[in-house]
Amino acid sequence: MITSSNPTPETTATAAAMQASAKDKAAADNRFRFTPIDDYRAAGFHSKEVQELLFKWGMQDHAWLRKFTYDAHFQPYELDAFLLALFNDAGAGQAMRVLGTRDRWARLGAVTRVDAEPTTHTVTSLAFFDKLVPGGPVIRRDGEIIKCLDEYHESFLVADELRKCLLVRDSDNYELFNDADRDEFIFCLFKALALGGKLCQYEDTLEPYLAATRAVYKDMISVAKDPQTQKLRVSSLVCRIVDVESAVSPLFPIRHPQNFCYVSIDPLKRTVHMMYHASDTFY
Repeated sequence: MITSSNPTPETTATAAAMQASAKDKAAADNRFRFTPIDDYRAAGFHSKEVQELLFKWGMQDHAWLRKFTYDAHFQPYELDAFLLALFNDAGAGQAMRVLGTRDRWARLGAVTRVDAEPTTHTVTSLAFFDKLVPGGPVIRRDGEIIKCLDEYHESFLVADELRKCLLVRDSDNYELFNDADRDEFIFCLFKALALGGKLCQYEDTLEPYLAATRAVYKDMISVAKDPQTQKLRVSSLVCRIVDVESAVSPLFPIRHPQNFCYVSIDPLKRTVHMMYHASDTFY
């Protein structure tokens, strides 16, 4: 991030060079042009119920969900070029805010590199979370999350068996979800919501986490009927944006597991959903 209000000739030249480089790279595949849907209100994320939960979990003022359309056919092998074009598109760029220090929103500027990691996205039902059955090692029969002695793990306060299941690898409950489960986008989303933002009031029961996960997951992914099996399958491609190299602001103010950005591409509808959350401090 540029911290000086009076940039030196060297920094100005560097930023200009990055701007030119980004334009050159984006022009390599200028088929991808994006239009932000300015009045988009996601049925789940922007609902009163989910917004109240995000406020309680310390995420509301630090998260957004945007929708874009694009006008060219997309193939998965074009993902790198697609993402670079998305982040450098003038209209889309104006709709993307990134959080800087002191809770100030900023723009990325020209982006010369996008680092993305794929997620798996095969889940079409909350039955995925049936492993957290009432009466099991995480949830009591009455639906309450089982508490445990407080301990800190990777900067998180672990005060119940759910957070142990999500975070503590040597916990017995960690094995309820295997590595393949943890790569699923719905698990990543559930974990992000359950761990919360900078000042999180944790839930005593599982249901609010599941309800919010269901609502936002439906916003982010599309499903279609498989012509061979006649069963529903996820038709979106979802990836996590790990980092970008930009001319102005970094993607996140600090490196932290709860600072995240997900991009979901629907090749059939030619839409993109992007969800972002960041904070410069976590308590």
